[in-house]
Amino acid sequence: MATLTAADKLAKQKAVVTRATAFVGVQENAGHTNHGAQVIDWLTRAGASPGDPWCMAFAYCIFVDAGYTSANGVTLMIRTASCQAQADHARAAGLLVSADAARTRLKAGWVMLQWDSQLGRYAHTGIVRSYDPATGIFRSVEGNTNQDGSREGYEVAIQTRDIRDVRPGGHPRYAFIQTN
Repeated sequence: MATLTAADKLAKQKAVVTRATAFVGVQENAGHTNHGAQVIDWLTRAGASPGDPWCMAFAYCIFVDAGYTSANGVTLMIRTASCQAQADHARAAGLLVSADAARTRLKAGWVMLQWDSQLGRYAHTGIVRSYDPATGIFRSVEGNTNQDGSREGYEVAIQTRDIRDVRPGGHPRYAFIQTN
């Protein structure tokens, strides 16, 4: 496998963001039960079943389609629809970045992981589209969300989020998978 330069990685990250953005507006079938032709395709390709939550399946498939699941011998994204499994992999691979550490270096094309205090784990994800370090605001393309920013929505949408957000109990709401 060829070694990817910083420029190669940047091009791959841009391809990821472009590909993800192309799906904005794709929705589940009526009834919002994690079904629909495109949703089922993403779930199946990620090794999950129709009806399962699909935000991570969406993110995984976007990286696969952009040809960017690994770089220079490091696997960035594993085949899974589980946000926590992806977070565990990223931690073991040295790719998981806390919100505090990401404040000065977050990039478009990184993967956002959202903590759910009730579940005690990462339970939603999206692909960072842009970030303003002066305000802490980032925009992400997320599957299985809605206009209210839900983690159990029905469509692919662009969300606006604050990297400084903290969950009840003091846990940072976000962590990130570094892809450069």
